[in-house]
Amino acid sequence: MWKRLICFMILSTSLANAYAQAFQDIEWYDVDSLLSVLPHQHGVERLKSLNNLAASLSFQDAKQCSRYALEALELAKVLNHPEGTAAAFRNLGRKDFYAGYYPGALDYYQKALRIYDKTGKDRLTARTIVDISTTHFFAGNIEKALEIMDEALRIYRKKNKDGSPVGSARDTITIYSRIGLPYRLTGRSDQARLLYLKYLEVGKKNNFEITDMMVHHGLLAMCYYETGNIDSCIYYFRLSQQFPDANMSIYALKHENLRRMAGIYLDPVIKQRLHPSFMDYKNPNKGSEPDYSMTDTAIHYLKTSFNWFSQQGFLKQSQLASRQLGDLYSNLDSLKQAEHYYCKSEELLNEMISKGSYYRYDSLKYVVSWGSELYLPFTRKMIRESVYRQANMLYNQIYRFYQHQNRLEDAMKYLIFASNAKDTLQLLEKNREAIEIQTKYETEQKEQEIFQLSQENQLKELRIRQGIIILLALVGLLMLIILVSILLLRQRNLRTEQEQLRLMQRILRLQMNPHFIFNSLSSIQHQVVQGDSENASIYLAQFSILIRNVLHNSIYEYIELEEELKTLESYLSLQQLRFNKKFDFKIETDKKILRKGTEIPVMMLQPFVENAIEHGVKNKTGKGLIILRVKMDKEHLLFEIEDNGIGREKAAELLRLQNPDHQSMATGAIKERISIMNRNNKNKYILLVTDLKDKGGKTQGTLVRLWLPLTD
Repeated sequence: MWKRLICFMILSTSLANAYAQAFQDIEWYDVDSLLSVLPHQHGVERLKSLNNLAASLSFQDAKQCSRYALEALELAKVLNHPEGTAAAFRNLGRKDFYAGYYPGALDYYQKALRIYDKTGKDRLTARTIVDISTTHFFAGNIEKALEIMDEALRIYRKKNKDGSPVGSARDTITIYSRIGLPYRLTGRSDQARLLYLKYLEVGKKNNFEITDMMVHHGLLAMCYYETGNIDSCIYYFRLSQQFPDANMSIYALKHENLRRMAGIYLDPVIKQRLHPSFMDYKNPNKGSEPDYSMTDTAIHYLKTSFNWFSQQGFLKQSQLASRQLGDLYSNLDSLKQAEHYYCKSEELLNEMISKGSYYRYDSLKYVVSWGSELYLPFTRKMIRESVYRQANMLYNQIYRFYQHQNRLEDAMKYLIFASNAKDTLQLLEKNREAIEIQTKYETEQKEQEIFQLSQENQLKELRIRQGIIILLALVGLLMLIILVSILLLRQRNLRTEQEQLRLMQRILRLQMNPHFIFNSLSSIQHQVVQGDSENASIYLAQFSILIRNVLHNSIYEYIELEEELKTLESYLSLQQLRFNKKFDFKIETDKKILRKGTEIPVMMLQPFVENAIEHGVKNKTGKGLIILRVKMDKEHLLFEIEDNGIGREKAAELLRLQNPDHQSMATGAIKERISIMNRNNKNKYILLVTDLKDKGGKTQGTLVRLWLPLTD
């Protein structure tokens, strides 16, 4: 079905012109006026004109568009004008999009998007995202297009500093219209119908431009047709005929809707469902007017449409209407009339092929006659494929027409024509499909590169922090020894049960695996002895920041989530170095959670992270992965520690072989600590440990989930 539906929609700025409605949402300016003032302009004023020229020529003249966009890029660089640079990239993206080169378009759009996003231009960011979504749509990646369009909608709904929304009512509701066509192409016309109804509701409330509203009446009618609701389809088509003749586009759309209604009336299934009186094209208020059959009505609509379009110079619609008339008269055995209209259709088709256009006069491309031009001009690539598709259909119809009359010489001629048109069409379609495949492949590659770059940037930031804290390492170690001594002395003096509980909590949160400390110090000593001063410094820096954080946090019962996550990050980084990058780790925090200001009990998570290393990924064959997630779950903070290690059962088996007397002190202490804290809390602490398995029941790791009630 998607081949019958031509357009998706691009969101840009609108500009009224002599025809008033074409390019409602496409950035277009008077090229002659811009060229006349450009030689006298300098600086930012010239930069703006260059980008306006590139935008206006992007769908008409790719070479000239590139010329002005590249000049704009150079000037923007001299002027240090980021927004001018982004606009030039966006225009180059449009040029590639209209040429059908979608990978190039996406590359330029992404460059523009990064600049707009960095400079805080939210509305332009959203518009560029819509450009990207549109490109994915035409590249055949419909689900990706819908996903990206949702992001544009989210940005439009954001608030500016003054409290106003980033996008206007039309910006936001137009996204609904953009989503409508992908829904229709994927068999979800019911959902598209609801979007178009909402569009008309908002459009009426906000006085949207008349041609825009008429186009959406037609879209809604087609949704009803596609879902089998023919009465509503005809109702909205006929409602569109009542629009005032405010401009040339209204005239054109009215005649196009007549042609579409004629096609619906001729549908054999629909003809059985509709009463002939519903089809009357005469004034229904005149009781003396006779009833007309559905065929008569269709003929009247097609002839009216054909005569008007052919007189005005709209080649596409007049060619379609004449072919429909040829088919209709052929079915009625009115052979002379059928041949007449087939010949008319062929003449118009040849004129389209020779001009490479849907229009006899160039000025008509600024009129909305089909509907999609309101948002997207017809490109030469699109026109060529569409024309040869119509040629294949027409030549096959004429071939069958002559074959039925036993005019074999004429039939053979059009069979050859049809074969040639089909070959050309297949070549065009294969070229388009190759571009679609290339676009999808390059999109996936680009996403992987972005992810890898993000990881590299995080590693660089980590190394910078390591360099800053290396000088504090020895001091931190000394302070830890002093603090541990003080805490041990205070423990002996505590008397009351409350003080004993607090002491137990502090002892538990200070409980660090002694083997870890011993192995860390031994590793440092080994590296020093071996003369590996660089790794020794890095290792010592990691060790010191961990010790310093433990030292700092141990004096509090609760600390900010930000501090706890920093401590865990240092611990994981140190373990990662200790085990020679045996595993990777990630810390993911829900955006709704404030890392600063949200407090949790100290050292609640470290033992589980330690278990994930020591009993999970340490003994794993291949690369390990530990993920710490922080989420909001009603009145609790939810912490998830997930590893892809060997699992609890295998770990326990190895421990029994290596150390039969081993007991998990840290985990047991945490459970006891949770039990103590739950005595005085209405919202309970909850701990749940799950073995992860694949579909075949094979162990894939362990998931620890810990719910902590939020503190006031």
